[in-house]
Amino acid sequence: MTTNFGNVSKDYAKYRDRLPEILFEQLQAKDVQFGNKDVVELGSGSGIFSRDLVKLGARVIGIEPSQELIKEAEVLDEEENIKSITYIRAQAEDFNIEGKYKLFCVVRAWHWFDRIKAIQNIKTKMQPEAELVVINSIFLPNSKVAQETFEVLTNNHIELKPAGSNAEVKERRNGFPINWFQEWKNNSLQLIDEWQHDYNLIFTPEEWCGKIRSISWLTNESEETKNRITNELMKKFESTVHQLIIPHRYSVVILRLV
Repeated sequence: MTTNFGNVSKDYAKYRDRLPEILFEQLQAKDVQFGNKDVVELGSGSGIFSRDLVKLGARVIGIEPSQELIKEAEVLDEEENIKSITYIRAQAEDFNIEGKYKLFCVVRAWHWFDRIKAIQNIKTKMQPEAELVVINSIFLPNSKVAQETFEVLTNNHIELKPAGSNAEVKERRNGFPINWFQEWKNNSLQLIDEWQHDYNLIFTPEEWCGKIRSISWLTNESEETKNRITNELMKKFESTVHQLIIPHRYSVVILRLV
């Protein structure tokens, strides 16, 4: 069954979390610069990462297949008076833009692509020695909140399998499926750097439930099922006076066309 994030676009736009500022500091320390740069973001969703890039001085083209998510992105851009993002409804595997670009970013989306087709298409839009930054983030499974969340989802017959092609292999390297590294190498994308970073995010119970509703496990579930899960999660966390502290981790690779 196809995962359609357009089905959860409202929750996605409202509750999906931003990546922490330290990520951008790390990228810039590794000479990935955004100021006065044209950047292509593939799988731009509701524009979370694109808006952060604009705040660092970039002009962004967001490639996103879901029209519902593009609409949400444009509303959020307008609310923040951001005018430097252009969205194109297309897949990573077949998008078409004029010119060639020096920097491409993919955030929480590479596992949804037909990876080889996406690489081949991206390369046709790359300047010599252009860079591709691939980022993923997860909430760690060992916290009490995560374990209670998994319990509710499982009790409602939600299959908790890795998203997209993350399920293809179990072996990981810095959080990414091990086979991706060979694919990048085989397609003239040289690994420049890779790392992981752990961080905490704070959610109210409502915000946490909204994030859970927006993830791939629930995109194709009925509103009745999502509402039932939300009610059960809220009941678990109703005694929580303070906000929920949820451990997260992001993974990054920087690749360069050779």
